[in-house]
Amino acid sequence: MGKNKICLRDYVKEGCIFELKERDKNSVLKTISFKLKELGYVEDEKSANEIFKKLAEREKLGSTGIIKHIAIPHCKTDEINKDMVILVGYSKEGVEFKSHDGKPVHIIFAVFTRKNKVTLHLGALAAISRLVSKHSISSRIEDFLNKEKLREITEECEYAI
Repeated sequence: MGKNKICLRDYVKEGCIFELKERDKNSVLKTISFKLKELGYVEDEKSANEIFKKLAEREKLGSTGIIKHIAIPHCKTDEINKDMVILVGYSKEGVEFKSHDGKPVHIIFAVFTRKNKVTLHLGALAAISRLVSKHSISSRIEDFLNKEKLREITEECEYAI
């Protein structure tokens, strides 16, 4: 049996990489949720609000700010109209994310999959973790705080699932 691959470029489409101006976790999660609406991945404000609630509920279980300077908030939801969407937000100032290391987050990879796409969901989280490690993003965060560099690394990222 052949292995399938996740190619992040297939899920980080035009407009999915953007600068964040907000400085606190809830504001960022709300911005990300409504970015899905702006980009046409959810139907309306009600759907965007539902996704925000799911992200906030997930954060109550423990911060997704688990890697130095990086957070990976995620949820499974049938509110999106694709199997998976990944948004990448970056903040030069940093976002207070209640990370495990207590440091601000500068890059947020937000993963949204439909509820029945568990393998895809887990594969995306693994691919992002590998991407972060491969490029030593955590230790060189300042090199990645722009749309062009983030686009470059997501274009090349493939992960077997």
